[in-house]
Amino acid sequence: MIARPTFVATPVRAATARVADPFAVLQRQVGRLIDDYRAPETFGSGRIGATDITEDAAGYHIYIEVPGCSDKDITLNASNGVLSISGEKKSPVAETDQKQHVSTRSFGAFAEHFSLPEGVDEDRITARIKDGVLHVTLPRREPAKPTERRIEIQPG
Repeated sequence: MIARPTFVATPVRAATARVADPFAVLQRQVGRLIDDYRAPETFGSGRIGATDITEDAAGYHIYIEVPGCSDKDITLNASNGVLSISGEKKSPVAETDQKQHVSTRSFGAFAEHFSLPEGVDEDRITARIKDGVLHVTLPRREPAKPTERRIEIQPG
């Protein structure tokens, strides 16, 4: 006769699931929703707005959101392989006797520095601003054209 292995049944405890307070869950979700809705602090924190950088055959393009800024509010400099963008978004609201109830816009100075990739012609960098977006164009340098010249051989 073959002996069968014996299995010992061990009691399984029911997992005690902790039920979260539905109002606390709702409060956290609403808080996250409000945080996601708010505009990120850019100008008040010294940083520029959202930035996209693209590349094509002609060079590189930087697109920066700078709502409320004009061309006179922004300064661009290129030196030693670094592009510096700085400026200030000024508050359009004059000091008055009005009582302010809500203010979520941010104002202040901002600055950012970008290392330029190899091959960018710093002398031909251009920029324009339209609809609150600054577009900086970084053209590539023209490739050096090989030159060939005949070298005369001098007799002895």
